[in-house]
Formats: sequence, C-alpha cells, structure tokens
Amino acid sequence: MSDTPSSSEHVPPPIPAGGPPSGPAMSEKEIADGKTMAILCYAINFVGFPFWIIPLIMRDNSFSLYHAKQCLVAWLLLAIGVVISIALSFLCIGALLLPIVGVLGLILNVFGVMNAASGKAVPLPVVGALGESWFSGLKKAGT
Repeated sequence: MSDTPSSSEHVPPPIPAGGPPSGPAMSEKEIADGKTMAILCYAINFVGFPFWIIPLIMRDNSFSLYHAKQCLVAWLLLAIGVVISIALSFLCIGALLLPIVGVLGLILNVFGVMNAASGKAVPLPVVGALGESWFSGLKKAGT
C-alpha cells in the first residue's frame, strides 16, 4: 500500500506553523476599523450595558461583529449565572455563587478585550465555541 493518498480520498489542508486557524479571515483594514467597537463591546458589557447590540444591529464590520457575538454569549451566560445565584440565595448558596459568577464574567471580558485589542478573532475560553455555533447565521451586511 502506498503512503500517498488516492484521488478519491479527502486530504485536509496542512495546518499553518502557528496552529489551526482560530477565527474568520479578515483584512488588516477591517480589523483596524472594527477594533474600537470590539473593545467597547467587552469593556461596557461588564458594567451591565449590552453594548454588543450596536455591532449586531449595524453588521458593517466583520471584526466587531465577531466580537459582538462572543460578547453576547458571555453576557447571556453571566445573566443566567446571576439569575441562578439569586434563586439559590434563599438556600444560602447564592451568596457564594454570585461572586464566583462575577469573577468568571470579568475573566471572560478581560480575555475578550485582550483579543480585540491585539486584533485577534479568537473564541473566548470555554464559551467561545457557543458564540460561533449559536450565532453563525449573523453575517456582515451585504455578504
């Protein structure tokens, strides 16, 4: 048997030296144009205002839209965690759970700001894959 694949076999493309691609391909101009909105999504998200709505509605920049979807997932999971913590506060578990949820939300937002500021379209740890699957239908307007 030969080590070379036959023409009927599917051969995946080689993985670049830096590892597998982690996000959608975007031009440097698109990243530069969307960086401020992407950073604001995470920075304002943690104080409670859902700023990610603006890039989701405008959908004029792929980079800010990508980070808005990531931020939306973090916001949804943080909101669910807060509701569960409040519900469990009657059992005295919520008082312990609420600060943990807050710290996890802060960590996700810090990772998001770091990725956006460095111009990376990288999923957030643990929950980022949800953003890519749940909101895959949200595309840049005109594409």
